[in-house]
Amino acid sequence: MDEKGRLPEAAESTNELFERAVRQHSRRLLAIARAIVGNRASPEDVVQQAFMNLYQHRDRYDWREPGGLMRRTVVNESLRILRQPRMSVLPDEASDQGRSQSPGQHMVESETVLQVRRAIDRLPDNFRAAIVLCEYEKMSYAQIAESLDASIPQVKTWIHRGRRQLAELLRAYAGQV
Repeated sequence: MDEKGRLPEAAESTNELFERAVRQHSRRLLAIARAIVGNRASPEDVVQQAFMNLYQHRDRYDWREPGGLMRRTVVNESLRILRQPRMSVLPDEASDQGRSQSPGQHMVESETVLQVRRAIDRLPDNFRAAIVLCEYEKMSYAQIAESLDASIPQVKTWIHRGRRQLAELLRAYAGQV
């Protein structure tokens, strides 16, 4: 055992490695799902389904470096959900940010976040996923291409076109603030 009371990696079972990966990456994967599906679906359900899919086939994968695999699975599940017809709209969660701001500042910031989320929700699925992974996850074009099963030039095109569409969608709002 090491200083943290864990077995050496070679002695850890696939189940133990999987469980550790879930604990370590859940918050980040939830943020990715939330950014991609927005209010079209429950991000928790997206992540849970992705975990269930991975768990069913856990023996196929190397769980010592699971970040990329888990991220790609959540992105794919998010995109699958977006392709389904909408059933209902869920309300956005309240933001934890801005607790020390004045009520007026907080309202403006909350409205801005809401407008940006709405604009991102209106983007085509591939544009939305590429922008979320680039801007919020700070992933490289190569990582985004791998996650979305696309070429690097295609990812660059999606991001460029998505940013142009976002600018157009937010133009009226930006003039009001």
